Amino acid sequence: MIKMNNHLILLGTAVLLICVGLSGCNESNNSFKSDEDRIIGTWVISELYEGSTRTVTYIFVPDKTYEVIGTYKEDTESYNGTWKILDYKLVVTIEGRTQTGNYKFSNNDKTLTITDNMSNTTTVLTKQE
Repeated sequence: MIKMNNHLILLGTAVLLICVGLSGCNESNNSFKSDEDRIIGTWVISELYEGSTRTVTYIFVPDKTYEVIGTYKEDTESYNGTWKILDYKLVVTIEGRTQTGNYKFSNNDKTLTITDNMSNTTTVLTKQE
């Protein structure tokens, strides 16, 4: 009887350890990425403006530079700048102007919401794959 209880305890412990070990297999790796890694890539916002679609694309590069490309009707404009994350805020500099904003990732890091600290305007960007 004692040998049977020890065998059941060992078997139960083994099953418990296997269950605990496998429980983390479906977790997203995003929890291990830094915010700098999460922001790198191409982000887009499109909206209807005066009857036509206006699209702004932000390309954040690992070397802390970024490009903004705006298209509206037949016009395209492009600007380059730098970015960094400082004290949990996104700081961008473009054409000598620096802007700071609060940011939040959502939708499994496919949505980036940025709120400009000066104007209190919010921009919602979608990551392109």
